[in-house]
Amino acid sequence: MEKRSVMEKKIGVYVCECGPNIANAMDIDRIIEAVSGLENIALVEKYKLLCSPDGKKYLVEQIKEHKLTHLVVGACSPKQHEATFMGICEEGGINPFLLQMANLREQIAWITPDKEKATERAIRFMKAAIGRVGLHAPLEQKEIECNEDVLVIGGGIAGISAALLLSSPQRKVFLVEKNEELGGMVSGFDKLFPDMVKASEITESRVKSLKEDENIEVLTSTTVENVLGFFGNFVVDVCEKELDHREFKVGAIVVATGADLFDPGVLAEYGYGKIKNVVTALEFEEMNLKGKITLEDGKEPKSVGIIHCVGRKDKRYCSEVCCRTGMKIARYMKEKIPGASVTQYYQDLCIPGSGVQAFYEETRNAGVEFIYTETVKLSESDKNIQIDHDAKVDKVDMVVLLPAIESAGDTLKISEMLGVEQGKGGFLTEEHEKIGPVTTTIEGVYLAGAVSGPKTIRDAVSQSEAAAGKILSSLVLGRKLETEARTSKISEALCTGCRTCLTVCCYTAIEYDESKGICTVNEVLCKGCGSCSGFCPSGAAQVRHFNEKQLFAELQGVLDSIHVVGM
Repeated sequence: MEKRSVMEKKIGVYVCECGPNIANAMDIDRIIEAVSGLENIALVEKYKLLCSPDGKKYLVEQIKEHKLTHLVVGACSPKQHEATFMGICEEGGINPFLLQMANLREQIAWITPDKEKATERAIRFMKAAIGRVGLHAPLEQKEIECNEDVLVIGGGIAGISAALLLSSPQRKVFLVEKNEELGGMVSGFDKLFPDMVKASEITESRVKSLKEDENIEVLTSTTVENVLGFFGNFVVDVCEKELDHREFKVGAIVVATGADLFDPGVLAEYGYGKIKNVVTALEFEEMNLKGKITLEDGKEPKSVGIIHCVGRKDKRYCSEVCCRTGMKIARYMKEKIPGASVTQYYQDLCIPGSGVQAFYEETRNAGVEFIYTETVKLSESDKNIQIDHDAKVDKVDMVVLLPAIESAGDTLKISEMLGVEQGKGGFLTEEHEKIGPVTTTIEGVYLAGAVSGPKTIRDAVSQSEAAAGKILSSLVLGRKLETEARTSKISEALCTGCRTCLTVCCYTAIEYDESKGICTVNEVLCKGCGSCSGFCPSGAAQVRHFNEKQLFAELQGVLDSIHVVGM
């Protein structure tokens, strides 16, 4: 890349017409006239579509022909095309960080119907970008070697699925499961809703494939004790069978530790653990899996009550899958004991999608009764269980409780160890519920299955596939990882060692240097979010490419323009 004098600035300014999107919404010629006379401007031009192949070629030629040092592009959202124009800068011989974009489309053209006002706003945006770009400093992205191996924590259906997808001759997968057996909670199920296929058909084949895969090392009765490092270079310490510690390196981590069930024994109204023949859904599953549904005296129940939403008020969220579990249990009863009466007591029914709706209707048509009720209380009555609900009384032989799904007991430990925050209900928090459901704020750490909240088996497997896809596309054999160039830096001279920045950094990228009494930034972990800069009381923390001088210059450009156009 050609090096130029820092003092010699030749700023090229280009306005993209974006077809009719920008051209029809504002007076581009007037914008060009307004910014042409500004300091260090080499030329100002417009072009029909700068992101097109011809537009890219044009910009590269312009940079080389006019020996430009900085580039300002008035076009669409930087989110959509900043990477495109940064690539053009590199090809033309300019450091890609000596670019500044002004969003004339989304922030002006599409929301400002008045052409005169749109033009005035565009002038302000362009002057702000020009004022800022002159203070940009060339930044360099660093490359680091990475390890392609992967750690999967959790040997349930989500963890197994992820491990199988990630396995390859070039990549070793370590699957760590704290229990002796694989399969997780699903291994205790007889069938899976809504298709009512045998759970063993899914789990047994996958466990078999897992154990036969020479690229996967399965560590059962093992716990992860510590994780250090960052994306591409994690060092993992595990404890096998509560005795031997072992250390290995991986590039990414998939957390698939699942969830637990709420303990209904803490709620007196259900009598769990005190009243005979009151069981949880999982206990009923295990009974059914053994081939026979019986009461404690060995007789078959003639009537069963299924109680929904056990623990929902305490957890303050819906567990989503419980209603379908209740329908599945009702189907078990009708298959094994056709003459038995089955009644479901619910506060809300969660029936998403046509498939689940059909499952519900089939269950009702099989003779299962659904009763809406606000309150339920169980008590013993002779040899039966009495169900008091909304001033009514029913008596049944057996009650099946559908407990809420809650975060697993070791979630807090994993959260603290990996730096991934816990959210609602104590589940690990994804980066974004919609656009980042398997990623976390810690790069290289991914979530799959119920560790981030209640999931169906199908959703858990889908998440494991998504997590595996993210890893396969980022940890590529032989390819180095590029680190973020726009990172924070902390001035040793200004830092007072107050450690405020440590408390607000969600990437755990800041450390306290005891010997110097100051905080320092690990640039490999830092993502340049700016939280430390915003909270730093002394002004020691600044973000490269977003420092105070650059931001104030941008604001000054806006204010000067307001004065000129009389806004």
